[in-house]
Amino acid sequence: MRKKRALFFCFILILLTTTGCWDTQLLTTKKIVNGVSLDVAKDNQISGTVRAIILESKGGGQFDVKDELMQATGKTVFELGLSIDSMLPGTVEATKTHVIILGEELAKKGIMTPLEFFYRIPRSYLITNVLISTGLASDVLSFDKIETNPTAFGIKQMLDGAVRATVVHEQSLYSIWTQIFDPGVDTVIPMISKVKNKALIIDSSGLMDGDKFTGVTLPRDDSTLLLLLQDKLDKHAFMDIPIQQDSGQETTKLSLDVRKLKRAFDVSVDPITREIECSIQLDLYGMISSYPANMGHKIDREKLSKTLSETLNKQAVRVTHTLLEANCDALGIGRQLRVHHNKLWNNMIWKDEYKNVKFKTNVQIHITSTGIIN
Repeated sequence: MRKKRALFFCFILILLTTTGCWDTQLLTTKKIVNGVSLDVAKDNQISGTVRAIILESKGGGQFDVKDELMQATGKTVFELGLSIDSMLPGTVEATKTHVIILGEELAKKGIMTPLEFFYRIPRSYLITNVLISTGLASDVLSFDKIETNPTAFGIKQMLDGAVRATVVHEQSLYSIWTQIFDPGVDTVIPMISKVKNKALIIDSSGLMDGDKFTGVTLPRDDSTLLLLLQDKLDKHAFMDIPIQQDSGQETTKLSLDVRKLKRAFDVSVDPITREIECSIQLDLYGMISSYPANMGHKIDREKLSKTLSETLNKQAVRVTHTLLEANCDALGIGRQLRVHHNKLWNNMIWKDEYKNVKFKTNVQIHITSTGIIN
């Protein structure tokens, strides 16, 4: 009998001390924000567009997913958030936002002020990807002809594909914060645009000067080469390289699939003139995936490698010249100076000196395979 009473009291004690799910929140009461766009509006206001997922229970553990679009205008992003919160029923959850898209005009004014709100959220989702739109960001986020639903998730998938193909940089709230507050490097942000109201495309990069978008972009091929010059090769890099035929009159395009790279990067300072030189030796290893003009013909790999190297060296000169024009230190030359030439670094205004940097690039192509081509 005593044993039964002891077990009974133990059972009651366990019930009293066991914690319950006091903070449980049902998904059906949440409105999950998965995409945000911000643009410049009239009278120095900000226009915001939000994509929110709303789950409606159908019973039996099944749900209908609705992709709602809401827009508001306010003086600050915080004010925007309050307005949109009042438009949506239930609790708004913004800690799983896939993408934040900034309109190019807003980005030119500076991106840290509009992004500050997202850093201050108690459970900030720091891996949220950030993009800049050509034109209005709201036009991109409100685009409803994308195959993947919800729309913001489709944009995220497009970005992931472009990153894997080494077309654009993967930029998140966290990476942008660390780069913008590093005085020795400038950031590069993916550009997204709408093509004749038929599709969305991510195939170029926007150059930043501090936290301001310079308005200068690198098209797909130049964006890929910049990534390779930065020693950033993801899964692979497809490069369409124009070359001249033997006749010297016709130009065709050859597709090179880069699978491996080796880079030597050095920043030197002349002790007398204090001239800064950035040297990059880049060796690219890949296969020829397409060469229509020479299908079925024997390829001279050595000659073709030399031709491709010459073409890419000219392209590298164009890319580095564009970086100087945009005052964008995407290669982190200032960071190297701060580490290895600290005395010089402390006695200069880097943004004034950067435009005088001399670049010396050497790109060498190594063809590892020609695929089905001879």
